[in-house]
Amino acid sequence: MIIGVTGGVGSGKSTILNILKQEFDAKIIIADELGHLAIQPGQEPVEKIRLQFGDDFILPDGNVDRDKLAHEIYSDDEKREQLNGMIHPFVFREIKKKLKEWENEPLIVIETAIMFETGCDKLCDEIWGVYVEREARINRLSESRGYPREKSEFIINKQLSDDDLKAKCDKIIDNNGKVENILFQLQDLLEKKGII
Repeated sequence: MIIGVTGGVGSGKSTILNILKQEFDAKIIIADELGHLAIQPGQEPVEKIRLQFGDDFILPDGNVDRDKLAHEIYSDDEKREQLNGMIHPFVFREIKKKLKEWENEPLIVIETAIMFETGCDKLCDEIWGVYVEREARINRLSESRGYPREKSEFIINKQLSDDDLKAKCDKIIDNNGKVENILFQLQDLLEKKGII
């Protein structure tokens, strides 16, 4: 069973993944980690970034200057799309490699905030969306990452809306309450699927 877990920034996807891993022995694939791998020295996207954005975006040690790149694409949709076009295909290929490696595992979870935009939903048997009220997400981002309200709202507004999340996902996990409540929801979903 391959389950996709998605939800916006500050929705608590990491908490869901930790429970799935610790309590239900799930194998976890985090697309964001593979995105970081994509910009390591020697990886194919690095040269594409250099050609598209310029030598200034590559540090002397061969690493991508992530801060500079983030600043460059922060409010430029076109440049962000260009960067995504370099990184997403790499991530997609790496996910498929992992799925092949773990093909005999009973439960694999793919986590990405951009599940539908990248086509990762097509690799999954079911998509679970993590829902948290907007204000709670803004508060969490302030506490955990020190984001000012404007930055949190900017990111949230760029992501899938709550209505779209609920419409596109097969199941919704309500993460507005206590951790015990999440465990109960996950247990229920996995029991219904016959995984536990």
